Amino acid sequence: MRTRVRTFLPRRWPSSAEFFGGVCVDLGAEEAIAQARTFAPDLIIVESADYLGRFAAAVLDVPVVTHGVGIAIEEQLAHAMDAAAGARLSSLELTLPEPRASVDPWPECLQRDTWQPPVGRIAIRSEAHESEPHASEAHEGEDGSEGSKPAFPGPGRQHLPRVLVTLGTVLDEPELLATIVDSLAGPEVNVVVAVNPSARADTAPTERTGVRVVGFVPMRRLLEGVDVVVASGGAGTVLAVLGSGIPMVLLPMGLDKPLNAERASAVGAAMVVDSPDQIGKAVTKVLSDESFAHSASTVAQEIADMNSAETVLTLLLDHVS
Repeated sequence: MRTRVRTFLPRRWPSSAEFFGGVCVDLGAEEAIAQARTFAPDLIIVESADYLGRFAAAVLDVPVVTHGVGIAIEEQLAHAMDAAAGARLSSLELTLPEPRASVDPWPECLQRDTWQPPVGRIAIRSEAHESEPHASEAHEGEDGSEGSKPAFPGPGRQHLPRVLVTLGTVLDEPELLATIVDSLAGPEVNVVVAVNPSARADTAPTERTGVRVVGFVPMRRLLEGVDVVVASGGAGTVLAVLGSGIPMVLLPMGLDKPLNAERASAVGAAMVVDSPDQIGKAVTKVLSDESFAHSASTVAQEIADMNSAETVLTLLLDHVS
């Protein structure tokens, strides 16, 4: 019940590097530099694959710091991207600036086995999103009041394990969600289904005994009282869930998700499946095998030990002063 990881193959590195380090720079450098001149920054912080920011930093001669989003880019691809962007800068008789630091939200245990921390790495603690509930986001809690933990009325239901199903805020796949919920009909669980914020009400999975459907609710509140999370492996979801010490069942769906799922599985905090109809059995396995929850707790402790955003700001100021 594992999926193969589809990462950049060597033959794809040149085209990927040319896109991030070349085409994006060709199309956006002029406007990026103009905006940067207007803003007049003392420091530019850019996503690791964003070369527009590093290009502007070179032209304005200000320090640059990179900020990771996903698992670190493979070294050979990163070098190829640097070369593509550097070739553009060479025409201006400039060189690609080396980042003063690298802010990284991923704990070391979830990086590739071959990963080495870059010079100047600053680990930043990832935290599940939390905000004040909007009236349209609220739902009835266990005690009958509006809250973040849906009630499951019925004899003995309140004592059943709780499973959260979410495909994140990008994917809108109502049929897939319905198939996942059907797969969970076998295990004795309560299911909370978080639908895409843009989803139409008539396409959402149907509520029934043991199944509650919610709209957009901040992740921190969604995770309250949850025993297992079923998801597609997006970076934000994986970090938020494991940061809360909750094991996962993952059905990866493109982009970086297979890699995120493989790494969560490698540390024992997730089970990876190939199709939605396998999810019910996988959830039963994760609930019955305490090693998954133990591994998720271990990852959560590593994430908790990472720097807060406030500490990272102080460290960054030290790097650029």
